[in-house]
Amino acid sequence: MTLSTSSTQQEKNAHYRQMISVYTRAITAHDPDAALALYAEDAVLEDPIGSGSVIAGIDALRDFYTRVCNRDVKLSVEGHISCSKANVACAPVRVDVESSSIHAISVVHFDDQGLIVRYDAHWGPGDIEGPDPSTGTDYGTFNPYDDHWNPGDRTDAATRPTMRG
Repeated sequence: MTLSTSSTQQEKNAHYRQMISVYTRAITAHDPDAALALYAEDAVLEDPIGSGSVIAGIDALRDFYTRVCNRDVKLSVEGHISCSKANVACAPVRVDVESSSIHAISVVHFDDQGLIVRYDAHWGPGDIEGPDPSTGTDYGTFNPYDDHWNPGDRTDAATRPTMRG
């Protein structure tokens, strides 16, 4: 489905949900071309947000997704995909890679034709089960509703986040 200026908000939201589902299937199928087909030429990706790793443009995205798809990565949407009236959708996405799982929130911005113009992956140390696949650091299991780390914590106390700031 391609969007047009006459698309209703309901049609747009259905398209956004479909795009996120197609995206997760493309990565799980190790198909970088299928993932790239969802992006505008000048799209930007930041994964994770705040990392300073901003990937801009279709050629840089091709390099990124080729590397991702060469790993044993599986993505799945773990809940409802929420949409807005501002060409944006977000979804809870589970990323299984190697011996780790990352629980992320993906925020995806679309252009008027329904292509992805920005993809932001929100996740950090408290969202990883197992070692961080990019650094190997094992952060343990953090429960944000407690002010302590759960059993299995193997990090230095100085690096632990706290709810007290």
